[in-house]
Amino acid sequence: MAVQTLSDDSPSRTLAGPAPRRVPTTATLWALAPSLIPALLMLLVGRFRMGNPSLGWDENASWLVSQRTPAQIVDQAGHFDGVISPYYMFLHYWTAVFGDSEISMRMPSLLAVAIGVGVAGELGRRLFNPGVGLFAALLLVAVPQLSRYAQEARAYGLAFLFATTATLLLYLALDRPGKKRWAFYGLTVALTGLAHIFALLMLAGHFYIVVSRWWLSRDRALFAWFPVTFVALLPVLPFVYLGATQRGGQLAWIAEMNLDTVLAAPGAMFGATIGGLVIIGLALAARWPDRALIRELGVLAVIPPVALIGVSFVTDSVWVPRYVLFVLPAITLCAAAALRGLRFRSLLVFVLVAATAVPDQLDLRGPATHMGADFRALAKVVTKNQQPGDVIVYAALGNWSLRAGMDYQLRDKTRPVDILLQTPSAEVGQLAAVECADPAACLGKAPRVWYFRQWKTGEPLDDVGPIGPTLKSDYRQIDIFKKTKGTLVLLERKPGR
Repeated sequence: MAVQTLSDDSPSRTLAGPAPRRVPTTATLWALAPSLIPALLMLLVGRFRMGNPSLGWDENASWLVSQRTPAQIVDQAGHFDGVISPYYMFLHYWTAVFGDSEISMRMPSLLAVAIGVGVAGELGRRLFNPGVGLFAALLLVAVPQLSRYAQEARAYGLAFLFATTATLLLYLALDRPGKKRWAFYGLTVALTGLAHIFALLMLAGHFYIVVSRWWLSRDRALFAWFPVTFVALLPVLPFVYLGATQRGGQLAWIAEMNLDTVLAAPGAMFGATIGGLVIIGLALAARWPDRALIRELGVLAVIPPVALIGVSFVTDSVWVPRYVLFVLPAITLCAAAALRGLRFRSLLVFVLVAATAVPDQLDLRGPATHMGADFRALAKVVTKNQQPGDVIVYAALGNWSLRAGMDYQLRDKTRPVDILLQTPSAEVGQLAAVECADPAACLGKAPRVWYFRQWKTGEPLDDVGPIGPTLKSDYRQIDIFKKTKGTLVLLERKPGR
């Protein structure tokens, strides 16, 4: 690609020039270091206590839907969680081969995040130099947010990988346009959208990058980006439509946007306030001979979160920090560029970020840190204390996840009868099952009832729903078990009732 060489904004080095025939071993190792070392380190950090948290609220949905037939997954896509259905389909086949343990279900996310961190290091090596790439990727390993979603059986880790790879492939295609390079770029754009449609906000940054590079080179070959991106988006459009039509049901849980949320956004994006502010502060101080490159990364980092936050002020909120996980590499690359050549200061910054993040890293590996109750501990209570003839009922609030969470934990064990279940959720294309229209009649004369609800506070039978009057009049509480974010109440039928 021809470039202007007299402007400070011109690219300072080629991204993908012809490789020499003979490369010294030390040079090869130094070229691999920015991607290989952080990727391996991310594997170790992400794997640490990976199975300690029980499956959380959303992960229960991942397990519930992934265990259905492909036809049932497609059916649900038309009713609920349509944008996540590609991930559910992928997880269906993954668990068929590797099983549905917590670690197995989370392993795709760990592998995706680790590889994505390596890709970020390679992006830094090509755009800047090996030292910048290595330091930027190490910062990604240190921040808790990536560890959190490397241990989550959801699609955020995959979206991070595909979006980061798409950015690398874009720069390679712009540097030396060709059909093969554009094809690989288009493929990763499509995969990004299939993983999570909000990750397609990266395309706003990519558009700016294309215009920026064209402005410097006047090379019309760069405009191939437009038809390539259009074609790449075609398989994603049905899921964008499903997301738009199902938005009310899927995103109603997100809190309304306010100033406090905006102020907390930088720390929330990194999962650690101090470390996040340090990295962002350094990124704002970034300087590089290719000033256009810093601007491009800045746009890539800023537009997605600003867009989600801005939209959330004028309509229903869509701001969730994990939705913009893919912007972190652009920020850490700018932060690393600010410290180029300052090895001792870089080491101090890395130690500061990593050390201040330790409490957050440990907290996110707690038994109930993936949202929702400590399902594993509560299931153990049931297993230890149940008797033949026991039944279980679930609170009206959060009914679907409570049922899925208990079903998962007791999937290979004897368990109380789900007495109110009438039609399984898979048969109605929803996350929530259809329960008995006359709960008192379905309960019958069950001698003992387990009642499961969220939270530990309040009255034992809070959120009980239509079965409440029967439980209160015909049963007496004989035990209450409270674990993190969840309560089990054991009731026994009163004599003569």
